[in-house]
Amino acid sequence: MRHSLCVCRKPQLSDIMKMLKYLFINAITKSLPGCVISCLLVLASLQQMSAQDKVWQSVSITKNKVQEKAKVQQQKTKTRIKQLKEWGTDSNYRHAVYVGGRLHTTGWSGQVHYHFNKNTKDESFIRLQVAEIRHEKEVRQQRQDTAYRGLTAYRPYIFGKQYKVYTTQLGYGREWTIVPSVLQGNISLKASLEAGFTLALLKPVYLNLLRYDAQQQAYASSEAYTEDNQDLFLSRNRILGADKWSKGLNELRCIPGIYISPSVIFSPDRPSGFVQQFQIGAQLACYTKAIPVLLQQKNTFWQASCFVGISLGKRW
Repeated sequence: MRHSLCVCRKPQLSDIMKMLKYLFINAITKSLPGCVISCLLVLASLQQMSAQDKVWQSVSITKNKVQEKAKVQQQKTKTRIKQLKEWGTDSNYRHAVYVGGRLHTTGWSGQVHYHFNKNTKDESFIRLQVAEIRHEKEVRQQRQDTAYRGLTAYRPYIFGKQYKVYTTQLGYGREWTIVPSVLQGNISLKASLEAGFTLALLKPVYLNLLRYDAQQQAYASSEAYTEDNQDLFLSRNRILGADKWSKGLNELRCIPGIYISPSVIFSPDRPSGFVQQFQIGAQLACYTKAIPVLLQQKNTFWQASCFVGISLGKRW
């Protein structure tokens, strides 16, 4: 037995016109009212199909606009990513701005430096650096018993520390290329010498000390070191913990000085990322007065340290 397959398709305008023509002829030759009603129904259907075509056409236009806008945005994103990948990779530069950090044997530092040069083998730079100075014998401690926890929090502290010391340095330096990179992407070796002014900022350390009133009731007293309380300040049994860091900011002391810093720099010729320099060096700073860090250690007017550092930035 054979089966016929019926394929339905959307009626076209020509089909509708043929149908109208057929109904018009029937209206003349046969029953006029019935054919008129049929013509009206076909006209209503034609109007509905025209409205649907307009809706689909509007949706198609909107879809094309959205797709075009997405393509433009995607192209902008690809361009920006490409710019970021190539940012600061030009080896033939005359200016550069770097930000970075260093780990010192006496603490840490953050820096920003601007480089300018007339040729690629000889650079000058200006560096601004903020650092913290710590004594090599500092030991962080915390009270362990629970007898006086109701008086104050047992925050960690450094026994015998009189001041927290921060420094701000502004200096001028030069860099000389020792071993240039032969091929693109290789590392060049440079020597650097820097000198400038430094300012030490001393913030007194406040500790919560255990004291007793006239009725022998214990209470916590926040105090910085003085000659009157040195017996309490240097007694581990009477130290409850450190006070908040902001305590003592209104009592800052300043000690000016000068510094000098030689270093060796490893610099990629065309860095693939933001990393522009690796630094290994030393620093010597001399101040007009001794820097009091720890009470039971000898404090000097000079500070020496070694460091390793990294700088990120842009060349142009």
